[in-house]
Amino acid sequence: MKQPNRKRKLNMDSKEHLNQDGCLEQAEEEKKPMDDATPLSHDPSVAAQEAWSWEQYLTEQKAIAAPVELFSKDQSFPEHENGFQVGMRLEGIDPRHPSVFCVLSVAEVCGYRLRLHFDGYLSCYDFWTNAGSPDIHPIGWCEKTKHELHIPKGYRKDKFVWMDYLKACKLQNAPKKLFRNRSSNGPMPKEFQVGMKLEAIDRKNPSLVCVATIADIVEDRLLVHFDNWDDSYDYWCDVNSPYVQPVGWCQENGRTLIAPQGYPDPENFSWTEYLEATQTNAVPAKVFKMRPPHGFLPSMRLEAVDRRNPRLIRVATVIDVDDQRVKVHFDGWDHKYDYWMDADSPDIHPIGWCDVTGHPLEVPYRANDVKILPGQAVCPTPGCRGIGHIREYSAEQTQQALHQSVFMSSVSAHPFRDLPLGREQHCKLLPGVANIQAGEVARWTVEEVAEFVQSLLGCEEHAKCFKKEQIDGKAFLLLTQTDIVKVMKIKLGPALKIYNSILMFRNSQDLSGEDSLSGQEARG
Repeated sequence: MKQPNRKRKLNMDSKEHLNQDGCLEQAEEEKKPMDDATPLSHDPSVAAQEAWSWEQYLTEQKAIAAPVELFSKDQSFPEHENGFQVGMRLEGIDPRHPSVFCVLSVAEVCGYRLRLHFDGYLSCYDFWTNAGSPDIHPIGWCEKTKHELHIPKGYRKDKFVWMDYLKACKLQNAPKKLFRNRSSNGPMPKEFQVGMKLEAIDRKNPSLVCVATIADIVEDRLLVHFDNWDDSYDYWCDVNSPYVQPVGWCQENGRTLIAPQGYPDPENFSWTEYLEATQTNAVPAKVFKMRPPHGFLPSMRLEAVDRRNPRLIRVATVIDVDDQRVKVHFDGWDHKYDYWMDADSPDIHPIGWCDVTGHPLEVPYRANDVKILPGQAVCPTPGCRGIGHIREYSAEQTQQALHQSVFMSSVSAHPFRDLPLGREQHCKLLPGVANIQAGEVARWTVEEVAEFVQSLLGCEEHAKCFKKEQIDGKAFLLLTQTDIVKVMKIKLGPALKIYNSILMFRNSQDLSGEDSLSGQEARG
């Protein structure tokens, strides 16, 4: 088993600095629609969607809907409307690192769903969740429950105060009444305590059962952490989840228990010895309750979030099941898009959920429903309406981005030979960039980044700005020209020189090796 590199979010999309002008600039940005957002009303297939009905579809397909009683509260029809508004601030869990609580803002509202943005981070980390999600909380929740809150870039932990932040940036907090009260679910049994050990199924690799620890408890849920693994594998679950089992469960059921990474003799793992060595206790076996089978069956219809494009919910069919999961197929689409998801996932809903909550439902693709308008680009994927597309970066744009005029002082006026358009040419223009791989830059400290900037001709005075902003190698590689000019307030000439050096580092990445910024290896 190999431990994956942990991917860290970078701070350089932030406009939320301590000065009021930066806050106002951010507030104005929030009023603008996202460039990649495709308005559904302009789509030629909208008429077909509006004419579509579940009742007629089930009759045509001779299919049955998944009964409403199979869905949990987090999946079923909400009891209250979604009162969140764009721009509201709240606290919530980072889905990539479930042990981390962050400052969030509502970036988009669609039906009963929210697109949430990490204040001070790039928008590529935005994620979708339901308005009734247990992963979101009102401001002040972390302080009240003694959880660490990861604050936006530009603020010191010991100086961050929610009300000062909202006032300085002219922001609005999400009212407490908008958050779902989970007290009706009952209290957590007192036998479950943080630090206790159990056996848990790895959700990313369900064939693996591993040694695990209760890392946190919030209301009626516990945070499972796999011993000696990073927190990207952590997950929250109910106490009666089939994913968590008492110590000794694997031995009783003939399953292989995966010992903690680095355990000296994994083939002969002993719970007795491990508990003694770690001075911990096991969760008492008697408090584990068997959850009834989920009840989903193949051929049942439901509505499911498209994992590849989470802003969309599609008509779907259950095509396979196991003890904890269902395999979902999107009606009208190729089976290569099928995927497994937890039976209690908040991303599956009973039929009619979208209609009741006011969320668009992506209906099954039919060739005669698609009308191509004159001049309209056609995606080669049948049924695709362009939502989630990105613009390709042309060679002309690349040349414009690599503008060379600001570097001419560092090049001979009469080069001894013609240099090809490519990396070699720009390395000549930026001598300090030559032979440095992106992986090496990613490991730079804040001091090393500042030293590099200082080494660039005409950029000496700007090195202190990179120190002040605490920009390390990973953050440096993800800087954009806008970040450097507008956020860091560096003049265009030096900014272009710094940005072009970043582009050269990116282009020098050894693609045959491991991508140190985003490589993720499956555990197992």
